[in-house]
Amino acid sequence: MKPALTGKGPDFSLLDEKECRLGNYQLRYKLPGNPINSGHAKKAKPSQVNLQKSLFDAYDCEKEFNRRFVRVEFEWWAYKGLFFQGHLGNLSQFSMYIDVNRREPHSSFEEGKLSHFEDYLKQDYWQYYETESNPDGQPGANWEKRNRTDPNNPYIDNSGSPLVQLPERYEREQINGTEWLHYQIQGEGVGRGLNDYWAYPINSDFYLTISYWMSSEQGDKDSRYLRMLDDARRIMSMVELSKASAAPI
Repeated sequence: MKPALTGKGPDFSLLDEKECRLGNYQLRYKLPGNPINSGHAKKAKPSQVNLQKSLFDAYDCEKEFNRRFVRVEFEWWAYKGLFFQGHLGNLSQFSMYIDVNRREPHSSFEEGKLSHFEDYLKQDYWQYYETESNPDGQPGANWEKRNRTDPNNPYIDNSGSPLVQLPERYEREQINGTEWLHYQIQGEGVGRGLNDYWAYPINSDFYLTISYWMSSEQGDKDSRYLRMLDDARRIMSMVELSKASAAPI
């Protein structure tokens, strides 16, 4: 009954095997079928990413929230209702992003050291969301809501929950021989759903994130989020990150 209640989503009977070289690591993964077809040509994805700081900016770098990165992969699936219908027949949507992120200068971490890396992430999210002036020169979204004032409404309520709920805990998960850091953010981005991240520091200047952005449009959101998280974990079970045999790039 799970598909009937939560909708038809990714098709795990159709798997597309992919890989990408990231410095001296090799990333292999498999994506399920039945993705959303937006009708637009997909952006070309790199087959390798050079992790020398002097060359990284030569890629088509992007900026999103607290991260500057090169996008290695993006895919998008919808859960379409069998009995219940949401917008365009979708009950919920689920997207996957694989990004190589550049470390910000406020603190450091070491390759493969998750305790140092966890400290870095905590500081990075705090500095972006919780401070009066974040690295972009803007007030953090949470700071702004807590301190918001309106001269035309002196009774404005600032006691509501923050716009972005930062990770309450960071968990270590072994996946195919590699220990990843897993954490969840709520309220980040358009739609303000749930975002689950699996992250790994691939050297002292760059870290890898595999993230799943989940939004639910209609019905029991909890059951739909659980279904999407199950599918995210199923995709993660097919991810392999290992040291490459050839010389690093």
